[in-house]
This record gives sequence, structure tokens and C-alpha cells, in this order.
Amino acid sequence: MKDAKFILPELPDGLREAEVVQWHVAPGDAVNAGQTLVSIETDKAVAEIPSPCDGLIARLCVAEGDIVSVGTTLLVFGNTPVATDSAIPEASLKQALASPAARRLVREMRLELEAIRDSGPQGEVPAGNAAPTAVSSAPHPDHGTGVLATVIAGGIAARPVIIETAINGATQPARNPHVPVTVEAITLDAIVCLRAGAAIVHTHTPLSDFGLPPEQTAARYFESYKAILGAEPDALLYPTIGGGSTMSERLAHIDILASAGVLRIGLMDPGSMILGWANADGTPSHDSFLYTNTFADMEAALAQATRHGLGLSVAIYEPGFLRNALTYWRLGRLPPGAMIKFYFGGDAGYFGRGSGVSFGLPPTAKALDSYLEMLELAGCELPWSVAVMGGDLFETPVARLALERGGHLHTGLEDHLGSEQPDNVELIRRAVQLCHEVGRPVATATQAALMLDLPQKTAAVVSS
Repeated sequence: MKDAKFILPELPDGLREAEVVQWHVAPGDAVNAGQTLVSIETDKAVAEIPSPCDGLIARLCVAEGDIVSVGTTLLVFGNTPVATDSAIPEASLKQALASPAARRLVREMRLELEAIRDSGPQGEVPAGNAAPTAVSSAPHPDHGTGVLATVIAGGIAARPVIIETAINGATQPARNPHVPVTVEAITLDAIVCLRAGAAIVHTHTPLSDFGLPPEQTAARYFESYKAILGAEPDALLYPTIGGGSTMSERLAHIDILASAGVLRIGLMDPGSMILGWANADGTPSHDSFLYTNTFADMEAALAQATRHGLGLSVAIYEPGFLRNALTYWRLGRLPPGAMIKFYFGGDAGYFGRGSGVSFGLPPTAKALDSYLEMLELAGCELPWSVAVMGGDLFETPVARLALERGGHLHTGLEDHLGSEQPDNVELIRRAVQLCHEVGRPVATATQAALMLDLPQKTAAVVSS
């Protein structure tokens, strides 16, 4: 009978390091062989390491959050007859490895808890913060038992929803009189939406003037962004593409805004398509145009995001767009903070004009499943949201299905066209209400930045 060290065993696939995610034992605990000792996270997945023996925990040698190498002593057993400095069989660890989706759930839940702990003295949550949803400890029939099973079974319910609002865009007052078309109105709408539950605000310049040079375009955005950040310093804001003959010219205003410290998100449209509308007789208008983004254009957007340390809003209008985005994801070219946006085509299309001329996939359950299958086949675990352009997101099945399947919501008057004419904040309230019905909390801007793994923000310029 003697004290014995328990080391980090050999890891599958030649991995040499892991992060200590969570201890499940403490000094003085008596454990049985096979009982979970610790959860670790590698580049591949999360694993629970079981005890190789019955014994008594004498001491823990590493802390949660430590990065440890194979062979590092994790804990010491006291008075055990079993030598524990040999490795757990690799097959056992492979069986314990969680899927990439489970790994993401663990990370997001940990980040959410860190945000809550840091939000007030003794960890109390200030008014307006979403309270964490309890996670069931009952095993899920598809995922087994243990900590990771608990996370998988309750993870979607516990994962906060990122609500994004696109507050103007191509929509004009004739289509909806509530759309903001001045700097002052854009600023006010953004602030009210953020306080109602939005975490991300996407805007166009007043009246979507794409003919301005980059400096003037940036100045118009800056005027509203400065005021928004003065009221809501953690707001996540990003503009649309600008005018110009090359992609570098069309993104030049983003260079200026990022350098000014008012952006944490850039954008990329990874594909080409016809953007059109219907004539009065239902025929496609000859004034419709081909919206073109070449691979060189996409790489210009990727380079810009990398250069400025921006996350990336990746707009998916057609399945081909997602194929292109996944190509860059596989190559490791998408920056931290990238988020996939599934834009479904409503009956009136992007411009909300006429009926029957649209783009992409319709807002149906099968269409959403098609996109999600593409992510699954690629093994891609990037966060994603749903939107309906030229229709009413909340009158389609994809809004609720997205929440039930772990996704997020994108709404706003740029997209919305329905039987009523709500304002932007009413659409946010509908999104929040749906989150409550499904049982998922709503993310603050601070939580959204953590969930998206956005690069650290620079000091925004908010003085006059």
C-alpha cells in the first residue's frame, strides 16, 4: 500500500497536450475503478479520463485551465495497491472522446459561466442579464451518461441565442415606414434593439448610397457607430459592402472603420447569384443583376479580416456559397469569430418586390436540414443563424427549428416582408419571445463575443 502518481496518458492521434477542463474529484474522495476523474480537452475533442483503480485521492497536482503534456502527474492516490503511472489504453480514451459539437457546447457553457461570474460582485447577475438555464443531469438515450452526456442533453437549452438585427438595407420607407434612413434614426434603432435583446447590429448607410467614396462611406457609418458604442460599449456592429470596381475598393470603408476601433466583425459573401425581382405580370425583371464574388474577392475579404483581427459574417444565399465557405474553413482560412448566416429566399426575394422571383433555398425544414447536413458532412462546428429575406422569418418553420437545433436568429427590416409592418424592435421582441418559448436564454453582446470567440476588441473611439 503506497501513494501512487496518476499521469496524463498517451492521447489518440499523436496528440501531446490537453487542457484540464474540469475536475470531478477532490482531495479526500474515495473513488472506484472506472469513475470519472477529470475532463480534458484536446485539439480534437473532449474526453473524460476514468480511474484505473479503487483508491483515495491524496492531492490534485494541476488546476482547471492548465495545459498539460502527456506524462504530467495529474493527481496522487493515497494508499492504493495499484501502480497508476502507466497509461490508460488508447482505445478507452477514443471511446471517451466527445464529438466536435459536444466540445463546442462545453466551451460555450464555460464561457457563459465566466461571463456571469465576472458580471458583478460575488457573481451576482446585473438586471437585464439572462439567467443561466438549468442543465438536466438525466442521461440522454443517444449520448450515454456522465458530464459530457449532461452537456449534450442540456447543452442546446443552455446555449444562449445570438440575435442579430439588420435594421435597414434595401428596404425603403414605401415598403415599411419604420425603416431608419437617417444617421439619427439608425443610431436610435440600433440602441433600442440592443437593449431589447439584440447582440449584433448590421446597418447600411442612410438610404443605402453605394456611390460614395470610401472615406465618405466610412464617415457616415462612423457617425452612427460612435453614438451607438457611446450608449452600448459592447455592441457588435458591422456595415455592408460598398461601391467600387474591385473588392479592395468595395471593402475600403471597413479598413477605415476597423482602424478607428468601432468594428469587431467584417463580412464575406462567398459566391455569385442573380439578384432580381418580379414585374407586375410576374416575369423576372430585365433590370435584375448578377451579384458576383470571385474567389479572389473572397480572399480579399479574408485578408482584411485577418489584417484587422475581425470576425467574419459569412452570408450564405445559395448552397454553392456554403461549399465555398467550407473550402476556406477546411484550409484554416476563416478567422476566429466567423459565423455562418443562412439566408433563405422568401417569395418576394431580397428586394421585396413582386412575387415569385427569389433566390436560394426556401425557408422550409428540409432546406434547413440540407444546410445542416453540409456542415455535418464537413465536420464544421461554426455557429450559424437563419434569416428569411423577402418574407416573415417567424411565419416559417426555420426560426423555431433553428433554436431547437442549436442555431441563432437574424431578423430586421432589411429582411422582413409580411402582412404587417412592424418596426425593428418589435421583430427583436418576437425573436426573444420565441427563445423563451423554446427555453433558450438570449445572449448579451458580451456573451455573443465570447461564444463567437471574437478577437479582443480595441478601444472604440466614442468621444466627439
